[in-house]
Amino acid sequence: MKKELVFLVLILAILWVGIQQLDHHVGPWLRPVVLSDELDAAKWTKANIPPNTLFLSGIFGGELLMGIAGHTALVGGDWAANPNSATQMSAMDEFYKTNSSNRAEEIWRKYNASYAWFPTRSVYAGYGWFHPNEEKMDDPRFEIIYENREVRIYKLRENVSLS
Repeated sequence: MKKELVFLVLILAILWVGIQQLDHHVGPWLRPVVLSDELDAAKWTKANIPPNTLFLSGIFGGELLMGIAGHTALVGGDWAANPNSATQMSAMDEFYKTNSSNRAEEIWRKYNASYAWFPTRSVYAGYGWFHPNEEKMDDPRFEIIYENREVRIYKLRENVSLS
């Protein structure tokens, strides 16, 4: 009886640890990957931005922009057919994670993007879920052209001198 009880406690402990790990890895996939106000923003882009315009976005923002507005994204949409998809996922991860406005602009210009999509939710650009660092976008080089409570769309201003 004592061996069975020890065995049962051991099994329960292993299950408890396993469930914690499962929640850590699966949890983000069970939350909304696109917020309702992002739908409004995508509809706004369809009405106000020419189709096939390149956006910097996470995978699910890119899927939304392609599906609703006909825009392309560095990741998301039909980007996976691109032979450079791993490089582009790394670039989007860095773009969202960096706190450097200079680095954000370098990535933006390297891919000749027109706009950047910043949702209030966590993003997934290919290598994990994280909340985008938006502080760098306070720089005068970046301008909000659309915002609602769940997403902001930025464009890169040209010829802005930094003091």
